[in-house]
Amino acid sequence: MHGSALDIVPTRHGFRLSQHGVVISEVRTTPGPTHSVFDVLAALVAILNPPGRIGILGFAGGGMVAPLVALGMDSPFDSVDLDRPSYELFQQHCPHWSHRVHWHHADAVTWLGRQRPNFGMLLDDLSIPADGDVFKPAVSWEVLPTLIRRRLRPDGIALFNLLLSRGDTWKQVESRMSEEFANLRFIGFDDFQNRLLVAGKTLPSARAMGVELRSTLRRLRSRQAGRIGVRSPFAER
Repeated sequence: MHGSALDIVPTRHGFRLSQHGVVISEVRTTPGPTHSVFDVLAALVAILNPPGRIGILGFAGGGMVAPLVALGMDSPFDSVDLDRPSYELFQQHCPHWSHRVHWHHADAVTWLGRQRPNFGMLLDDLSIPADGDVFKPAVSWEVLPTLIRRRLRPDGIALFNLLLSRGDTWKQVESRMSEEFANLRFIGFDDFQNRLLVAGKTLPSARAMGVELRSTLRRLRSRQAGRIGVRSPFAER
């Protein structure tokens, strides 16, 4: 995530980062839920328990970290972003957790292209501001699906935090991602336009993933526990 200046708003448990009125990250300074997409991402990490390295493309203030800590996940991870100020905010306000994050100031595609294919999980959480809104960069559709697949271990898992580009449909996204990955699960939200895509060689069924994901979110005490749905691609809507 990079581009224009961030708006920083204090909240009860930390601060909120936004651009053009669009929330980029909910950052807590104490362990617990953000009641946002980041809770679901953290819960997916907890239930899928990826082997090997974890890499996050796009840091955005580290919104996932407080939910991960609350869920007892203490694995370090690599993160890459061009936005240094949001990482410095994380370091300043979350010093007890900052050692978990190996942060790299670099272009995500360039950095990932130099890495070995030993990641147990890779998350594309990139976004860019444009025309008064926030979108996924073109590389998230054109470059990263293939590159991420090639940098995963054979049993690795890819996560994508997705927003539709103008003129695209979710069916087109499913078709594109199905070309790269053997199995897909989509997670939709009642409260957000985002959708999460989980991709890998072997995944739980949509029903099993939904049951475990909601259970984990309840343990986190996140309001998203009752506001998500999990499905396989091309399922009836």
